[in-house]
Amino acid sequence: MLGGDAGHTFQSVDSVPSNPVKLWETKLQGGVFGSPVVHEKTVYVAAHDQRVWALNMRNGKVLWNFATGDAISATPVVIGDTLVVASKDGTVTALHAKSGEKKWQTKTGGKIVASPAADNGVLYVASNDLFLYAIDLENGKILWRYNAEDYRYGGLYVAPALDQERVYVGAKNGVLHAVSRQTGKPAWSTALGSAMYDAPLVIGNRLYISTYDRALYALDAVTGVILWHRVVDDWPKGTPVLVGDTLYVGTTSGGLYGIQAATGVVVWQYSLGDELRHSFTVGVNRVGVIGTMQGRLLGMDLNTQQVVWERKVGAAIFGAPAVADSTLVMATLNGDVMAWR
Repeated sequence: MLGGDAGHTFQSVDSVPSNPVKLWETKLQGGVFGSPVVHEKTVYVAAHDQRVWALNMRNGKVLWNFATGDAISATPVVIGDTLVVASKDGTVTALHAKSGEKKWQTKTGGKIVASPAADNGVLYVASNDLFLYAIDLENGKILWRYNAEDYRYGGLYVAPALDQERVYVGAKNGVLHAVSRQTGKPAWSTALGSAMYDAPLVIGNRLYISTYDRALYALDAVTGVILWHRVVDDWPKGTPVLVGDTLYVGTTSGGLYGIQAATGVVVWQYSLGDELRHSFTVGVNRVGVIGTMQGRLLGMDLNTQQVVWERKVGAAIFGAPAVADSTLVMATLNGDVMAWR
C-alpha cells in the first residue's frame, strides 16, 4: 500500500540498486498520480485512464487490466489475494489480485483521491463526503464511518494511517483526527495550522505530518498533543521518512530537510532545484529514492547525505517509487511505468 505499510514508513526490506539500469518500460493510457505497488512478482498501478493494471515484474508485460469507471489518483492496496482501488467517483473496488476479476464494490458519498490503508481484514478509506470509512475486506460491508466535519468546500485528501488502536486522518480545515479502529468513535482531534494533503507517518507513539502552511508537526499519537512543529522553506510534500533518529522530507520547491525526530531541530539541508511531490522511498541500504516533476530520478545515500546516482526519465514523477527484490519501480504523469535494477 502507500508507503509499504499502514504506518506509511516508506521503508523497504530490499536494497536500492547502486547503479540502476532500466529493465523495461510499459506505456499506460493515462498518467499515474499514485505509487506502484509490488506484490508476489507483480506490479500493480492505477492510472487516470480509469484502469488498474497488473504487470509482470520481470518484463513489464500486461497481465490484466480492469476499468473502474473513473480516474484513479490513489495508490492501490494489496492484501493477500485481494487488490483494492478507490476511484474519483467515490467507488471502492476489490479485485482478485491474480486474475483482475471483481470481488465487490462499495460506494461512498464523495470523490476519493486519498490512498486507502488496510490491516487485519479491514480497509480504511477517506472520502470527500467528509467521512472516514472502515470496510470489511472480505465482502465490502461498511463496518462504521466517522464524520470529520470539515467546511463546505473542504475534504479528506490525506491517506489514513494506522497503529494497533487508532486510525489517523487529516482534513482540509487543518484538524487531525484520531479514531478508534474498533468502534469508529473519536479518540482525539487536534487543530494544526493549515490543511493537510499527505499521509502521516505513525511509528511507535509518535505521529508526524506536514501541512500546507510550510510546517511539519510531531504529535503524541495517544493524546494528540503537539510536541513540536518546524517551519521550512516551502510546502512539505509527501510523508516524512524516519531513518535512524532523523526525519527526511522534501518541499515543493525542491528543498530536502533532515530534522531531528525528537526535537524538530533541522540538522541537514539540501536543494535539488526541482519541484517535489512525494516522499523518499528508502532501501535497507539506507539509500533514499526520490523523483522530481522535471523528470529526474535520484538516489541519495542517507548515511552520507549525498546524491549517489541520477537518471532522467522524460516525464514528471508524482508518486513515490517502490523498491522490491532489489528492483526500483516508478511511474510518470505520462503513463510510463519503468523498472530499474
